[in-house]
Amino acid sequence: MKVPFLKMHGAGNDFVVFDHRAPFLPEPLEPLVARMCDRRRGVGADGVLLLERDPEFDFAMRYFNSDGRPAEYCGNGARCLALLALDLGLGSGGEVRFRTAAGPQRARRDPGRRGIRLAFGRDVETGEPLRLEAAGRAFPGRLIRPGVPHFVTAVERVEWVPVAEWGAALRHHPRLGAEGANVDFVAPLSPGRLAMRTYERGVEAETLACGSGAIASALWSAAEGGSSPVHVLTAGGDELEVEFRANEDGYQGVFLSGPAEVSFAGHLNLPVPAPAGT
Repeated sequence: MKVPFLKMHGAGNDFVVFDHRAPFLPEPLEPLVARMCDRRRGVGADGVLLLERDPEFDFAMRYFNSDGRPAEYCGNGARCLALLALDLGLGSGGEVRFRTAAGPQRARRDPGRRGIRLAFGRDVETGEPLRLEAAGRAFPGRLIRPGVPHFVTAVERVEWVPVAEWGAALRHHPRLGAEGANVDFVAPLSPGRLAMRTYERGVEAETLACGSGAIASALWSAAEGGSSPVHVLTAGGDELEVEFRANEDGYQGVFLSGPAEVSFAGHLNLPVPAPAGT
């Protein structure tokens, strides 16, 4: 059975994407997702996105990390799925409203950045300051949760960081909970601009960009005295912009903007389901 898909990326954070309003992928999806994301034997991606129907919103988003497990949220994935929805003619007034496991979101095109401007749609707390011991070092930082948990820690130069070693050690730190957290290494470049590299939970490796990580890193900057907007230079060389307003408990009015593109379209060969009762 041949099924159509898109390969999309948000600032180099790449996804296999399905218009799944009429469901056709076989449940449970975890084994299929892991196979599709394999960069040697599958399409290759950081995750899989499904655009599905929703009774209240223009669509609903389902997201799976490349290890096959569902995840609560993905900022660049949300922007990519919003781009697909707009291309399909969904929404009104140039805007789409959609459901995620992290809450409702809104998005519209951002021509100046060849991409999508996403309204995160919920407050984000300042983040608990932590000092974690891992890989024979101490890492001061903050735990911030823009949909998924991120431990953000400052370094002198991101290009000097052994992300695979330090990221893996921190990602499973007991103080980050049973499920662990994503890890963002950030280095301020100038007022309102920082560099970021991310070790992603569920991918278990560094990714070229991370949308929720960009939000967490920007809010880390704000907690350290910075102001909105914050421009985040990703490992892939693209730039994400995060806007926000401070409130008593953290930040609200969070927007994430940056490039989102279709890389190519293709078809997957899936096994034909066996007839019922066989």
